[in-house]
Amino acid sequence: MRKLNVTIIMILAVLLAMASNSAAEQYRHQKTGILFPDTINSLKLVRATDYEPLYAGLGVGISYRTDTMRADIFLYDLKRGPIPEGVLSPVIGKEFDQALNDITGMEKQGTYKNVSIIIKKETVPVGRLKFIHSGLTYEQNNIKLISHLYLTGYQGLFMKLRITYFSNARETEEANYAAFLSKIDDLTRSPSK
Repeated sequence: MRKLNVTIIMILAVLLAMASNSAAEQYRHQKTGILFPDTINSLKLVRATDYEPLYAGLGVGISYRTDTMRADIFLYDLKRGPIPEGVLSPVIGKEFDQALNDITGMEKQGTYKNVSIIIKKETVPVGRLKFIHSGLTYEQNNIKLISHLYLTGYQGLFMKLRITYFSNARETEEANYAAFLSKIDDLTRSPSK
């Protein structure tokens, strides 16, 4: 039940961020010192949300958007910190499995339709960091979507990336997807404190 509540809170926050169409200013994450820019390629920073007041351990979500893409970064520890660096610890594997199950569970709740896991679970580099990654397709509100989930341990926190874009905008959004991952690499190399 607790995991369902956490998932619902995160989904509500993402939906609120999607409803916002005004760009936010750059955002500095206090614990890591990362300064998230106001734009990444065509993606605009729309919101940085501190979930801690709602539920200790949920951390912060940073949301970037175009009209056909959303790219979110979540930095949190679920009160299990410090989280081991990288992807090799069991705590990272367990959290990734939970995050993937949360996404596929959205079909049972009726939020998503026709969920298909294209890439089940692989370890991939994003610059110098390694992430566990899965790729999915599904429909939401009669829109076909492609979604990518990434997770690693970074500076004592889980770093989760969720990148989702309209299937019919794949050609244009692939550049934003690549730029987003490249920026994550840049930001995690030398965060400004």
